Amino acid sequence: MGNKGMATLEACVIIPLTLAVTFLLLWTGILLYDRAAVSGAVSVAVIQGSRMAEESNEEIMDHVRTKTAELLEGKLVMMEMPQMEVKVSYAEISASLHGEINAPVLAGFSGLWRVEAERRADRMRIPQIVRTIQRIDRTIEKAGNGKDAPKDGGDTGTEE
Repeated sequence: MGNKGMATLEACVIIPLTLAVTFLLLWTGILLYDRAAVSGAVSVAVIQGSRMAEESNEEIMDHVRTKTAELLEGKLVMMEMPQMEVKVSYAEISASLHGEINAPVLAGFSGLWRVEAERRADRMRIPQIVRTIQRIDRTIEKAGNGKDAPKDGGDTGTEE
């Protein structure tokens, strides 16, 4: 007769604990998904901006901002559009996004969870690309010149 209320007491402890762990895992998954979406979007936008090396800094900044917003539209689960900062210099394009997810009060893990991403890409100018291609061509020519001449007399295909 002493075990009559044990199931109720165990349920009062186990059910809330199970729910808390389940929701904590769910919110962690949402946080990781939003972080991956933000990181991927800013990476693609910065790489595309680096391809526009001959455009003005303002055009590149606008392109990176609009491309990031376009890639994130409808993808974020529990956060609004993050704040974005884009910097364009002669040699580099960088963008950083900062956002927050307002987590519910749950097992002491309440408050704001931060989502941040920062990416950089080199700004390749046309003269740099041309010099790189010329350097590759010279390397190929040097490698080709060494292979053309047969070594050790080589086999000429005629018998003596």
